[in-house]
Amino acid sequence: MRRDRDVLSVLRWYPKEWRERYGDEFVALVHEGFGEGPLPLSLRRSIALSGLRERGHYSGLIGERSSPNVRRRTGSLVVLVAWALTSVGVMSFSKSAEHFSNALPSNSRTLAQVAYDVVAAAGLVGSLFVAVGAGIAVPAFVRFLRGGGWLRVRRLFAGLALTGVTLAVATAALGLWAHHLDQAQRNGADHMYVAAFLLYACAVVFTIAAVTRGAIVVVTQLELSPGVLRTEGTIALAVCVTTLAVATGASLWIAQMSLHAPWFFQGTTPGVAVSPWSPPVVVTLGVLIAATTSALFGASRLARTCRRIH
Repeated sequence: MRRDRDVLSVLRWYPKEWRERYGDEFVALVHEGFGEGPLPLSLRRSIALSGLRERGHYSGLIGERSSPNVRRRTGSLVVLVAWALTSVGVMSFSKSAEHFSNALPSNSRTLAQVAYDVVAAAGLVGSLFVAVGAGIAVPAFVRFLRGGGWLRVRRLFAGLALTGVTLAVATAALGLWAHHLDQAQRNGADHMYVAAFLLYACAVVFTIAAVTRGAIVVVTQLELSPGVLRTEGTIALAVCVTTLAVATGASLWIAQMSLHAPWFFQGTTPGVAVSPWSPPVVVTLGVLIAATTSALFGASRLARTCRRIH
């Protein structure tokens, strides 16, 4: 019946565990309260919000209802998402900062250079931390595959492989194209190249998002011991610190460039009074703010599980 389909559709907002435990009671309650008529929009909205809130509790994203193990895993994954955003921000920053020292007076370069070096160093250190965290989870991943897990993730890995190959081909093609252009053409004179570069940047972001999503899907299915979760949580806190370092360094660099060479961001003649708020600057800061907010939220979830995990 249509009513049953409607109830089942809104019931999907709740996590699977909740549906298995309370689903039948929920369906009976709706039938008793609303008969066979269509579900009111206000009820649908209320159910959706309640279901999302319940998913948040079950996943450990909000509240204290889930076990410390679940909350520690979730906090670490939130920090991983934050690092994916940070990686996008670092790439945008690196592109925006190309040859910046040539635009600054010699007596104003030191602080901007230090800020730039902080971003580069923190980006490298954070990537190493993420790699170490992934390495620690490898034994659990191997056990997962041996237990038949490959059947559950093979489509995911096939999609990631296709995405990686596509990006590699695009990288080679764009690099070959750029090799035949002069500096002016690479920096905006060739509109076709600019359009292709923007598409390539979107492909890179999509790839980072796909890999991050794949990691989350896999990690949520692994059986990680309390000791491994503690270690992963410690690494996630270190990644959070590097995210803050990247955001701080980038903000300081932008402030220095805005003060001493605002025309650099707009690509205009040196000395011209222009606004430093170019699209690349806005995108870079926006992404890094989102990354920092996510990292701090993940770290706060981890901080709530500092007591011993049983």
